[in-house]
Amino acid sequence: MVLSFAQAELIGLILHSCLFGFYLFLFFSSLPFDIDAEFNVRPKPYNTVLLTSNALLFMLIFAHWVVQIIRSQRAFIDTVGEAGDAASAYYAFPADYMNLLKESLYLAQTFVGDCTMIYRLWIVYNKKIIVTLVPIIIMAVYATSAIAVVIALGKTTLGENIFISTAGVWAIMVFSTTVATNVLTTTLITARIWSIKRKVRGMALQTSGLASVLHIIIESAALYTTTALLTLIGYSTEQTWQFITIDMISPIIGISFTLISVRVSRSTPSQAAYSTHDTPSSNVVRIRGVESRREAIGLDTISVNVTQHVSKHTDLEDGMLHGGAGEDSISDSDQKRHF
Repeated sequence: MVLSFAQAELIGLILHSCLFGFYLFLFFSSLPFDIDAEFNVRPKPYNTVLLTSNALLFMLIFAHWVVQIIRSQRAFIDTVGEAGDAASAYYAFPADYMNLLKESLYLAQTFVGDCTMIYRLWIVYNKKIIVTLVPIIIMAVYATSAIAVVIALGKTTLGENIFISTAGVWAIMVFSTTVATNVLTTTLITARIWSIKRKVRGMALQTSGLASVLHIIIESAALYTTTALLTLIGYSTEQTWQFITIDMISPIIGISFTLISVRVSRSTPSQAAYSTHDTPSSNVVRIRGVESRREAIGLDTISVNVTQHVSKHTDLEDGMLHGGAGEDSISDSDQKRHF
């Protein structure tokens, strides 16, 4: 059964709304404050870059959902009494200004989400810009394609096949680049965590926390990447069901962003789970300032320092996911919230 434009958009709106509700729960859970049993609000340290990205994503995703509601009202209510499948005719006209607004909001969300992944990659590799060069180049291609696809959509005519139009070609480039960015950044982050996990294995520090972070990163990235890949396949094969997946991507971007923060915060081991040693040894891992350095959205910072000058790493659970201090800023005197 081939879905009409109206059927695909309606199903997409329903799934979009359900996912948006789940995203709202995660968004408020990720905010930098706690509420105790007596409803007292206690602020928590936060990373400015990630908090700003979180707030910006929320505004874009919320606006995208509102636009979807308005478009459904125009398609299914304002067209009542018109001959034929008026709702599908409305949705099939890409140059409508509300559709252009919807697509622009989606593209902006993807850009913010992908840039945040590149930022996390930069943090994980102790702010080494060379590691992020390829993802940055890919994002530059994405930004160019995103602007081009909106312009091309605005020039489409009524009845034009969107899949084989100029806009369709740019749209495939948009989906391809965002999938490539997520796969690349996730792979590099995973490799870094795995490398650190192997280096500290068998020492005083338990590595179960790193393994947990590894799983969370992969699962969260897979959620978004899979949806984007399905959209790319649907668009490339001219399937109308891709309008369902593209509507789902909007809240999924927010879910992937906040899910990492919320799950890692809840799975971070307590200070008591670690042993602290100050005497230098070839097999000592020192944990410093666990409670004093909560630099990001409720997640403890644990500085992992393998003595004998073999290697020195920040807590990946904080630095990578919440913008914690890098390799050159783990001293107790440097307690500022970076970025």
